[in-house]
Amino acid sequence: METLPRIDFTDFRFGDLAERRAVARRIADACAHYGFFYLMGHGVPEEAIAHTFEVGERFFALPLEQRMACRAKARNQNRGYQPMFDTKHGDRPDGKESFDMGFPLPPDDPDVLAGLPFHAVNTWPDDPELRHAMEALYFSMLECGRNVLRAMAMALDADENFFVSRCRKPITNMRILHYPPQELIKDRTDIGAGEHTDKGLITLLLNDRRGGLEVKTPAGDWIEAPPMDGAIIINVGRLLTRWTNGRFVSAVHRVYNRTGLRRYSIPQFHHADYRAVIDPRDLPGVTDPKFEPVVAGDFVAESFRGDRASWREAAA
Repeated sequence: METLPRIDFTDFRFGDLAERRAVARRIADACAHYGFFYLMGHGVPEEAIAHTFEVGERFFALPLEQRMACRAKARNQNRGYQPMFDTKHGDRPDGKESFDMGFPLPPDDPDVLAGLPFHAVNTWPDDPELRHAMEALYFSMLECGRNVLRAMAMALDADENFFVSRCRKPITNMRILHYPPQELIKDRTDIGAGEHTDKGLITLLLNDRRGGLEVKTPAGDWIEAPPMDGAIIINVGRLLTRWTNGRFVSAVHRVYNRTGLRRYSIPQFHHADYRAVIDPRDLPGVTDPKFEPVVAGDFVAESFRGDRASWREAAA
């Protein structure tokens, strides 16, 4: 059975230039063919991952009233609690709920005060342990993702910091997702997350042991992407596809929770700064751009309005 590539990141993190370039090429090959790969040797502490899953399960065991109290206080945000069925891909809502945090910002940040989408103070429940665990994992994964973006830039013959230099105040968010047993939500939907591609640059995904992620191959077949001990699943988002002029593909994927058990996952969605201009002509060798330049935050916000009911209601 066809499987996603597995790439050990150790040589990129600690190797010499030749070893780093070899890893970068393998990442680029995976992104060009599948848009997905497993990353081993990533450096994100296993204890931080396990602790965040533990406190996340505790959050979703709270009464709905307490979870709803953690919704974002400002409009057009990907922070705080997102209730069941808020997201919809196709004709069925997604059978999942989440708790999100974004890049930490103070209340007096100019973009927070201006109400810019994705810029707000994080909303936390009365559980300091959850906040501590999520913030620790957020920054560990943020650094991992930045290193992956450096490898991607190297493989494209660009300056190693080409991508990350546009991610100084990123709209990157991390979420803990809860997929209830399908039997509990069968009157509304039969899928955890419908077919979609991610919106931003790259996604780093941590799964529990229950699986459910499926990826569409270039041939149009669906293959399973089961959890693998010690690995993070990386996938390309639509914005990076545009930025690389189509060289890296953003693959369609979906989630079915067929186990009869509760499923949890932790994705971190890496984004550029809101006002970063994404133009494939900025990369070496692009003389015939397939995509027009876009403002990163505007592009992502428009995608959110397309599939999140809460965003459409806020705009009404």
